[in-house]
Amino acid sequence: MISRRDAIKSLVITVGGSSLLSACGGRVVLDTLMPGASPRFYSEREMAVLSRVSDLLLPRTETPGALDAQVPALLDQLMTEWASSETQAAHRAALAGLDTRLQASSGGEFLEGTDAVAEQALAAVDGAAFADEPVEGYRALKGLITQAYFATEAGAVDEQQWVAVPGRWDPCVDRS
Repeated sequence: MISRRDAIKSLVITVGGSSLLSACGGRVVLDTLMPGASPRFYSEREMAVLSRVSDLLLPRTETPGALDAQVPALLDQLMTEWASSETQAAHRAALAGLDTRLQASSGGEFLEGTDAVAEQALAAVDGAAFADEPVEGYRALKGLITQAYFATEAGAVDEQQWVAVPGRWDPCVDRS
């Protein structure tokens, strides 16, 4: 169960992401990973795992998914430019542990297997993590992916239909 403190922190981060969109004119400047370009923080394997997990958690539906919103590239940029060395080490360890667990759950087919196999493996890890079994860093990683998605234009505007200023603002209204 999520604590009240964690819920408030998540809310502040979400509101901060929305404020960031407003301050940037509705657009967050993101160094996108061009096809064939290498990530700056993640190894190729880590980026593949992160991309697959992001796509399974937030797939494309009638609105853009995590890959459409370039969530893995955003996380790569955050880890490269913003995260402390301790945060980077903890994040890398959590991602490595998740990769190991997903490979075990899928019989070694998480990245190469079908979507059904990958979904089943992720569901097993997710179920264990939220049943208070130790899945080191998974819950934090899932929250980070979700928060990164909703901090993008696709997540905030297309998915949540967020509007910076709803309607007209009148600073002085005659009340008579």
